[in-house]
Amino acid sequence: MPDYSVILQTPQIRSLVQEKILERAFHEAMFPRLLFRAEAAEVEWPANVGDSQVFTGVGLMKPKLKPLAPGVDPVPSDYEKEQWEATLQQYADSIDTHMPTSVNAIANLFLRNANQLGLSAGQTLNRVVRNRLYNAAEAGHTVADGAQGPVATLRVKRLNGFTKARRPDLANGSPVRFATVSGNNPLTIQIYDTAGPAFVTREVTSYTADNVGDEYGPGTITFTGGNVTVLDRAAVIANNRTYLVRVGGGYKIDDVGTSDTLRLQDLRAAIARFWTVNAAEMPDGRFHCHLDPTSQAQVFQDDEFQRLLTALPDHFMYRQFALGELLGTVYFRNSECPQVETVGDGNPAVYTTDDPFAGELTNNGGATGVRVHRALLISQAAVFEYYQALDQLITEAGVTGKVGEATPSSNGIEIAADRIQLIIRAPLNRLQDMVSTSWKFIGDWPVRTDVTVGDAAAFKRMCLVQHGEA
Repeated sequence: MPDYSVILQTPQIRSLVQEKILERAFHEAMFPRLLFRAEAAEVEWPANVGDSQVFTGVGLMKPKLKPLAPGVDPVPSDYEKEQWEATLQQYADSIDTHMPTSVNAIANLFLRNANQLGLSAGQTLNRVVRNRLYNAAEAGHTVADGAQGPVATLRVKRLNGFTKARRPDLANGSPVRFATVSGNNPLTIQIYDTAGPAFVTREVTSYTADNVGDEYGPGTITFTGGNVTVLDRAAVIANNRTYLVRVGGGYKIDDVGTSDTLRLQDLRAAIARFWTVNAAEMPDGRFHCHLDPTSQAQVFQDDEFQRLLTALPDHFMYRQFALGELLGTVYFRNSECPQVETVGDGNPAVYTTDDPFAGELTNNGGATGVRVHRALLISQAAVFEYYQALDQLITEAGVTGKVGEATPSSNGIEIAADRIQLIIRAPLNRLQDMVSTSWKFIGDWPVRTDVTVGDAAAFKRMCLVQHGEA
């Protein structure tokens, strides 16, 4: 039956009543919690020291357990050093407001634009930190892009973790810093799914990125040690790859299937890795784990987890549908974790430098593969935020407009936008009615290495658990 309103439906009455009055308000969009940037330890960039800094970490001295012979001096020992660097980068965006439009719009368009710009600033920097963490957590894991061979230059889906090496064991290798791979500073890798042995070992001496300057996306690697013939999506792993837990096992992301769902035992394996390499808990005394809603829901399906809460239907985990604290780890449900909806343009088959997340989102790299989810565990000092105090940029000459800190809000909740500068430029067009609003941040988020202690893995302060979507 047709829908009616409360008034008479005669044409005369309908013409006297105004229809579809525009409400004079903007309603908030659904906005995610911004959690990744909060994991970075803030460090102010000193003034007048250049736009790059190199940081040095040290290894441990080898214990000397053998007693000395009487009258014999000990042989002097040494310890390894390693370096990583940060480079100041500027991140910014702008929006223009036509003031006559703002005045006559349903609500103050200028204030709405400024708030939306602040929300975009917070989400932008949050995703930059997200990509830094996840790219380090997946460094050194990739697959061949197509069947190839026999070749000494192999096309791969991702260059992440295959462009730099540190070889103090070679006379002309890079002794301290991770430097670009070369004939003198090669990276040792293993290639699986080859014609012949189960795997072969090669030395990467150069690479070519599809996108100039991009070290995360697709490209080719050139190696020495002989040509290889590989199947499409053959596993390629670096000897200094980051340790990750792949539910169901295997050497590559293709081995993740619909039955490989997240379980407590997989999280335990990742946490045990931290203890093995002596990674420290976060300042709150616990490790942190970021997982998307699908990952969290799968933990609730795990038999072991359900046994823990047998006959406890009122436990907060069920009441709030939250893992909270478990296994010495705090779990954050984070909808900004890498998923098809939060990476690039939403097409899992396409890599974009606008959102350089290095992992593949499906188990075959295409649009129709099984979705792969990632639970990221973080220990202390995994990532730093080196920022430049932007008030140093303002001189006695002043500014044309106003400069302040961004304080956006969404659904009544203030969004963290620390160290982000909001700039409202006075209207400079001839009619002086076009106001430009911008945000700006200058800084970097280096992820430190720990290759001098323990095994060969370069990044040890984060651990990833890859699993499928049922």
